[in-house]
Amino acid sequence: MREAGVVDIAHLRDFIAVVDAGSLSRAAGGLHVSQPALSQRMAQLETQLGVQLLVRGPRGVLPTPAGTTLYRDAQQLVRQFDRLSRDVAEGGNRLRGPVAVGLPTTVAAPLAPALFSWTKARHPGIHLQLFESMSGYIHELLLAGRLDLAAVFREDDAPRAAEVPLYSEELYLVGQPDPRPDSAEEVPLPWLRAVPLVTPGARSNLRTLVDRAFAAHGLVPTIVADVESLGTMIRIAARGEACTILPLSVVREHGNPHELGVRRIVGPVLRRHVAIRTATEVYEPREAVAAVRDGIVEVTRRLAGEGRWPGIS
Repeated sequence: MREAGVVDIAHLRDFIAVVDAGSLSRAAGGLHVSQPALSQRMAQLETQLGVQLLVRGPRGVLPTPAGTTLYRDAQQLVRQFDRLSRDVAEGGNRLRGPVAVGLPTTVAAPLAPALFSWTKARHPGIHLQLFESMSGYIHELLLAGRLDLAAVFREDDAPRAAEVPLYSEELYLVGQPDPRPDSAEEVPLPWLRAVPLVTPGARSNLRTLVDRAFAAHGLVPTIVADVESLGTMIRIAARGEACTILPLSVVREHGNPHELGVRRIVGPVLRRHVAIRTATEVYEPREAVAAVRDGIVEVTRRLAGEGRWPGIS
């Protein structure tokens, strides 16, 4: 591979648009240029870098492995360039600009409103972009360079690059299994082997944790449906047709824990750890991102200390 030439930021924008659209014609329409002109720009970009970036076929275009790498890094580069341009144009020392934060649904419910209020009061020049979804999709957005920060789930609290520990929490059985356990407050994990469960799909950290906990006892959980919606899981559990496994904090947001049949899982206790992760491991994020990261830690501690985020430590 020959030495790469200087790449125009405009060509990177065009490349991102093509990958997002999956089609040269659709991307050309969105960019308001002709398809031949856009195709020529992509060919120039491949020539400059000395690698093939796109595979063209009858159903559109897909990135090659090199193209996927460029797409991920170009997302961050273009966003940083845009922020730099705005900061220079606006001047001043106040922190400003967009900060994209990804929060799994179980984290977003208690944290997002308080984080919005904190940011508005402390750094009104920062424009929060909050993305709420299941943990697997949030992780994909982070890897693709679409987020500056993301809350990630871990099975242990070992220190990791680019991460700041946030909190840990236990998981609970939600629903009324039949037959019901003898204890009104606790249920042993092995007892759940025949209980029908609804959980997120295989990409979810919660599903991985549940599968591994059962496997450690030589068991396989009875998963009757993959449900990628927190509210739907709780509604199914409330109907009594299946149970689910969730942290206590989000259950309280959706109803009375006693009526929902919330029980602490023991033997072993299911615990997961949450950290806030930045998009890069190799350098400290820009000041606005670091400020929001510190704000997330501060808000979480305050909510826990005031008893407004039950079940976390």
